[in-house]
Amino acid sequence: MSHCIFSYLIAEHSHGQEYAFPELPVQREFGCYQLHTDASTPFLWAAHGSVQCGVFGLAVNVHTGDSQGIAQEIAGSCTCIQDVVEYEKQLGGKYLILFSSQDQYALLGDATCSIPIFYNTEGSFLCSSNEHIIAKLKQYPLDEAFSAIRRSGDISQAMPYDITPYRQIKQLIPNHYLDLNQQRSVRFVNASRKQTPVPVEEATKQVLPMVQTLLNFYLTQEKLYCPLTAGRDSRVVLSFLLNSGADFSCYTIRHPEHQDHTQDITVPVELCNHVGIPHKLVEDVTLSEDLIRSTDQILGQGCYSMRTLRIAQTIREYFGDGAILNGDIIGQVGKCSLHRDIPAIFATPSYFRCKMHNFSKGAKKQLKLWLSEIKDSGEQVNTFDLFSIENRMGRWAAQTSLVYNTLGQNSLNIFNSRSILYIWTGVDRKKRKTAALHADLIRNTWGALAELPFEKDESLAVRLSKSTGMIYLLSSYMKFYLEKLTKRVIK
Repeated sequence: MSHCIFSYLIAEHSHGQEYAFPELPVQREFGCYQLHTDASTPFLWAAHGSVQCGVFGLAVNVHTGDSQGIAQEIAGSCTCIQDVVEYEKQLGGKYLILFSSQDQYALLGDATCSIPIFYNTEGSFLCSSNEHIIAKLKQYPLDEAFSAIRRSGDISQAMPYDITPYRQIKQLIPNHYLDLNQQRSVRFVNASRKQTPVPVEEATKQVLPMVQTLLNFYLTQEKLYCPLTAGRDSRVVLSFLLNSGADFSCYTIRHPEHQDHTQDITVPVELCNHVGIPHKLVEDVTLSEDLIRSTDQILGQGCYSMRTLRIAQTIREYFGDGAILNGDIIGQVGKCSLHRDIPAIFATPSYFRCKMHNFSKGAKKQLKLWLSEIKDSGEQVNTFDLFSIENRMGRWAAQTSLVYNTLGQNSLNIFNSRSILYIWTGVDRKKRKTAALHADLIRNTWGALAELPFEKDESLAVRLSKSTGMIYLLSSYMKFYLEKLTKRVIK
């Protein structure tokens, strides 16, 4: 499978010559390290004195629109990784930043680490977009305790904090950079004091031009497709596309569980007819044995969701000549969909384990470590939002992205910027949970999209569970323990 994208391996130079992968044919020097990448993903490189900077992927300054001068500007203005962390606030996209100064090496991901960053913590250094590559090269055995955590949640769910089934391999999560010299992650702080409340209208005013700049940049890179459901997230993406005046089309995948009257089928068709844009309804494809076999070789057998692979392959077969735009971030942060307005006192390891659908005590232990790290750092961003960004987007969404990247199907997000995320986290969660941000963005980009109703919760139970923060909290626990009763639990 030689068409991988956003895929790489970083190895200590003395060991780099040993490695060769058909999906990673391009080799570059990065000081005492060797970088192996796919042949399709853009790479910018610059040096200034003893400082070197590489930008792998798609990055743009969301304030100025510059994309070509980023590596040069970082190399010329940053003297340490802390400078790069500060500079990166103004960027958006899907990328990695490699940086070295005075023989100190570091790696920084984008706002949600949408390109996975796995690394080993002992022995000669390896870092890759794919943990299976590191495990194979190092011949690491599966760790019994961490594997039990993996098995106690569905394969489509993420592991907690930064662990993997291998004790020697960790994953870098958002709001951290990787110190290559020490082979460890370092947390950085976005808000050292409680965030000043941001009104919805002010958040829209600040965020709107940045999102449009990021979208305009993507339009210069790829033909774009917009997946549509009956929900609010994809409609905001559609509103920005319409506002851009670009040529694009929309699609909806009909899964086996969908009926003719399902809202996720009927609303997108009605919506596209309403605004006069092309829409295509497609069915899930059947996966070939060859595709499954080749994916197993790269990602590891049983190490990825077959449903995710099926969706990714369906998109690739129908829309593989371009990139899709997903709206995950505005749902997770803009609508705080995992926590709504639950009081901050209930941001506990137990609750977060519920939202990871993991039944092991080991998962709860890892989440305690994660919360302790946040407390020690002095970070004042709402812990619920940090969970959505770091554990939901940084782990769950990143493992989905890995499957797409392996197939060569580009998936982009027009909200993936720290500047955007941490404006939204300042908006009252009671406002966000009602999709007030969504509605205001639509009104200010393509108001006609607000004329058609959004999806409605079809059962009274669902509507009731979302009525208040406390009821949502209790409903989450009830659902978790009902699931636990019906599944084999690994302690």
